[in-house]
Amino acid sequence: MKMKRVKTQIISQKLVDLNAEREEEPAAEGTTEIATEDNTVQVNPQLRKVQKLIFDCSTILCGISLFLASYGFYSYSEERNQVIQKAEINARQETVYASRKIEQELRKLQGAANGIAYDLTSGKLKDEQLTTRLQQEIERNADFVAIGAAYQPFVYSRRRLYAPFYGRKDGTIKLNQIEDKNDYTKPVPENEWYFNALRNDFVWAEPYIDKYSDALIVDYNVRFSRTNPKTKKEEPAGVIYANYSIEKLKRLMATLNLGKSGYGFLLSKKGVFIAHPIDEYVKNQKTIFDLATETDKKEIRELGEKAIKGESTIIEYQNEITGQSSWMIVEPLPLNGWSLGVVVIKDESSSDNTTLRRKTIVLWLELILFVFFLSILSFRAHRGSVKSLWAVACTYSILCVAAIGIIWNIALSERAYKNSRNILLNKATVDNLLAPQNAIAEELKQEPPLYIPTGVYIQSLKFTGTNDVFVTGYVWQKYNKNIPESVNRGFILPEASDIQISDPEKFVTNNTDLLRWYFEGTIRQNFNFSKYPFDYNDVWLRLWPKDINRLDLNRTVILVPDLTSYDLINPVSKPGLEEDFVTENWNIESSFFEYKLKKYNSNFGGSGFGKKNYPELYFTVIFKRAFIGIFIARIVPLSVVAILLFSIMLMADDRGMEVVGACAGFIFIVILDQITVRQQVTATGIIYLEYFYFAIYFFILLVALDAIILTFNSNIPLIQYKNNLIPKLLYWPGLLTTLLIVTILVFY
Repeated sequence: MKMKRVKTQIISQKLVDLNAEREEEPAAEGTTEIATEDNTVQVNPQLRKVQKLIFDCSTILCGISLFLASYGFYSYSEERNQVIQKAEINARQETVYASRKIEQELRKLQGAANGIAYDLTSGKLKDEQLTTRLQQEIERNADFVAIGAAYQPFVYSRRRLYAPFYGRKDGTIKLNQIEDKNDYTKPVPENEWYFNALRNDFVWAEPYIDKYSDALIVDYNVRFSRTNPKTKKEEPAGVIYANYSIEKLKRLMATLNLGKSGYGFLLSKKGVFIAHPIDEYVKNQKTIFDLATETDKKEIRELGEKAIKGESTIIEYQNEITGQSSWMIVEPLPLNGWSLGVVVIKDESSSDNTTLRRKTIVLWLELILFVFFLSILSFRAHRGSVKSLWAVACTYSILCVAAIGIIWNIALSERAYKNSRNILLNKATVDNLLAPQNAIAEELKQEPPLYIPTGVYIQSLKFTGTNDVFVTGYVWQKYNKNIPESVNRGFILPEASDIQISDPEKFVTNNTDLLRWYFEGTIRQNFNFSKYPFDYNDVWLRLWPKDINRLDLNRTVILVPDLTSYDLINPVSKPGLEEDFVTENWNIESSFFEYKLKKYNSNFGGSGFGKKNYPELYFTVIFKRAFIGIFIARIVPLSVVAILLFSIMLMADDRGMEVVGACAGFIFIVILDQITVRQQVTATGIIYLEYFYFAIYFFILLVALDAIILTFNSNIPLIQYKNNLIPKLLYWPGLLTTLLIVTILVFY
């Protein structure tokens, strides 16, 4: 019996050693083996079936997830490409349409001048009838700045010079004489328009600032002739010229459908900016080649070279105004050699942010599943090797971190001002939104609305509470002669509290009263911090006219944005804000005027008031949270706590109570950090970052519970298997999966 017992012990020890070796170096696939008492090796059929089932399922699921990820990526790419192509085609169509409209307007100018020249040449129009015809033409064409004639010396009634013209200035039309101030027959640069027309029959001059009207104008000049009685040949008798205001062309370009940040511009045949959102380009006669040199962009220079050659072209580049990837499209105007250009922001042409987020999240989930099942096959984790299981767990955890980072990146790059907003970027948009107000006035039997240009300039802004922001700055209004004195001057900030408004400064220019106020006070608004630290908030000034509910006027008073008082009105350029604007823990994304149509549920005591959509003027500033500082201050410490917690778990085999004590210390640290976050954010509900704290709390408790179970040697296979291997393997995948699910639920 004793020998038999010794033999049994030897065989048992060999079994243990053999199984230990097989844990380190598993057998080849399909040969799951165990050692027996007689030193033979047999296959465990049941275990082999389980491993084969895991392998087959992983293979099938890997294939399915690969198909879903591939199809999802293809579908997403196709949709995005189609949207981009559609936007590019739309931008081209808008450019061609606008170029034809501009040519149509310029042909009016050309037609008027050509008609007078032809009639003078043919004798249908007598010299003494010329001024009457000039007056008729300028009255018929409201956008003409001037139209006139310049006779050759001694052609008109033996007078040496005769050059009458009708000009429009400050809304009035007046007859003038060029020869009174300028001898246009002298060969000096300012008289090139005259000599060029005599030499070339007709000519479109380069746009210039007109001294009479002080406006940038388009100048068309055409020659008229007389028959020489001696030679019986036609000889140049003078020049007919017509001037057109560039402002009408700018208003026409403002109607282009180019998104919220797109814009148009005009180039002369020499590449000089005739119209551009940055007025300095036009005032300084900057060329597109100057812009290419300043921005060091070869593609802009190439586009300019094609433009002056009269070629259509498109380039993709980094826009100098918005800093975004953009298209620049140029379409020639064959009539006079100009080119119309448009800039379209590519980001605005892609799918909306919600769709982008959701498609990206789904793609990453499919990719995570594919790589997870692929790693099971690649590392042969179905065999149960410890190294293979750790490799799969690490791979899955890295994918979860990458997915969370991708969703964060989308949230950080998301554009906060939507296409659904009534953002006011030009006069055409304002006019279109206010067009229904005349019909509403007729329905209410009121006089047409009064429109008061209003501007805003913010000097400082500070968040002071959950629903409060302290603002300082200026508001100004312009009252022209058409606004009755009975209309109260001023404005109301209906959402302000403790507001202080100074007495107005008054300036009078061009029959317009400019009133300017300095204000400071607290604005109450409903801010949303639920996505902290990836949140953004609108801070707005809601502006009412003082006579918003005045009944005796029998008309509506509406505030309109004074767009002409800003160098650039593009939202990304942040108009109306102090250049060195300082905000604590926030970045300014954009600022703009917008209308919000309000329908009041009261008539304010007067019949007919407040029953229709009333356009309230808002000046909106959009702030985005500065993420980097918060990441370092909050996410990094939580990551360190999670790493230390895992390190303690690895050493928890025989130190259960020490682990519990360490977990208790971690909980207090995390609680104090969460309290600090709540005090800084002052949010009313649960914010996104707090879910990270909740996850850490939960896993601290799990680690403590795991340590207690190990200490008391509870017979739980999940804990006891291979020295607490399963909880260790599931720590990072479980924690990161929890955080990924929370991130998806918040940002999906």
